[in-house]
Amino acid sequence: MVFREAIERDARDLLVLADRVTIETGDDPFDGTLQRDIAALGSDHLAQERRLEAAALTLRRAWLKAAHRPADATLKSPSDGDLARVPCGDSLQFGYERALDVSLLEDRGATYALPPAGWTSDMVIFRSGQAALATVLQFVASTWGNRRPLSVAHAGAYFETTALLEAWPRRNFRPTLPTVVSADLVIGEPVWCNGCFVATRRLPRARHVLLIDTTMVGPACDLGPWLRAAGDDCDLAIAFSSGLKLDQAGLELANVGIARVLVRDGSSRHSESAGRLRELRGLMATGLTLDELSALTAPWFLDRAYADHYVAAIFANNRELAQAIGCCSPVFGPHCHPSLTSNADAPFCAVQLREPSPSRYRRLVEIAEQQSDRRGLLLTKGGSFGFRGHRFELIEPMDGRGHSFLRLAMGWRDGHSCRGIGELFSELANHKSFEALDRAYVR
Repeated sequence: MVFREAIERDARDLLVLADRVTIETGDDPFDGTLQRDIAALGSDHLAQERRLEAAALTLRRAWLKAAHRPADATLKSPSDGDLARVPCGDSLQFGYERALDVSLLEDRGATYALPPAGWTSDMVIFRSGQAALATVLQFVASTWGNRRPLSVAHAGAYFETTALLEAWPRRNFRPTLPTVVSADLVIGEPVWCNGCFVATRRLPRARHVLLIDTTMVGPACDLGPWLRAAGDDCDLAIAFSSGLKLDQAGLELANVGIARVLVRDGSSRHSESAGRLRELRGLMATGLTLDELSALTAPWFLDRAYADHYVAAIFANNRELAQAIGCCSPVFGPHCHPSLTSNADAPFCAVQLREPSPSRYRRLVEIAEQQSDRRGLLLTKGGSFGFRGHRFELIEPMDGRGHSFLRLAMGWRDGHSCRGIGELFSELANHKSFEALDRAYVR
């Protein structure tokens, strides 16, 4: 794809989203100026990409302006009979915001993520991925953990999952060794990063519940192999994710946790499990506020066709960056992305130095900033992933868990900066040593 085509592709996508905003709100976020403004920039690709970044924020502000109105006008405990009308046209009535019914979003789950054969599913929405996991752990502990500690196997490395489990008393959850054959509760991450990427190949059998963190693999992840690996004794699985990352067109409208409750056909757990999670959500205040719910009625949220289109481009851009870095660099480690050793995907690359030190990592960041500026590349310093543009961040674990690495999160946008970042890191990777790399770039 030539750079001009990439610019036009991004502009068309923003215009499609803007049309959907206009249908819902009656206002055109761009007032017909986006294509004209980009065309006026000629062949200045960096300026065009900056204009697209600004346009995405304009679209976000326009939607949130409309989405905030219902909450601005509604008390947290409204009077009996008061209605709040969200931008998509639905009306909500509630007595206390903490117990807000979010079924207008959960109903989208029927088409967003179909269950594998032999299973039925229901979607329960929370106010963040961590809120979803915290509520699920409360559900598991109260359902199975009354008589003895539940053994927990964590096939993954997300540090906040570990921290959340450790916050529970050992009388509730007892961690096991990674080599266990089975556990009462199994938490699996299809791909995980602890400095370098690993694709989970082995999963202990789950005696009661399997939890699957799909935050990094997106809604298209095939859960069938995971459910089969959990064993025949497991008739309940919950796939959960942070819906802030890959599900909102890179616009970060609101924090949200998406939990898919999967029950084996013939089991009685379906309605009772989803219902109990909703009950706990109200008790623990882990549900959406009206403001968050209204923002998430954006028509592209939980739209499976759009999510697949968006996530596929992010995965493709990160695979291409991984190929540019490769497995055999004298400077960088061999496992920056799971696609280099398996057919797995991930929404960022984890670049480790073969001979690491804090000063070398800081120097690598300095070179990345210096060279992206000199080459006119739009590379933003910041955390997270799943954006329309590209980000980087130095990860330095403070608790001794994991290793330092440079996170390069390639976004949805192809073209000038995407290709230029690949060329830059291919160049860095091919130096004979870090010392040679350091000497090659003027401080």
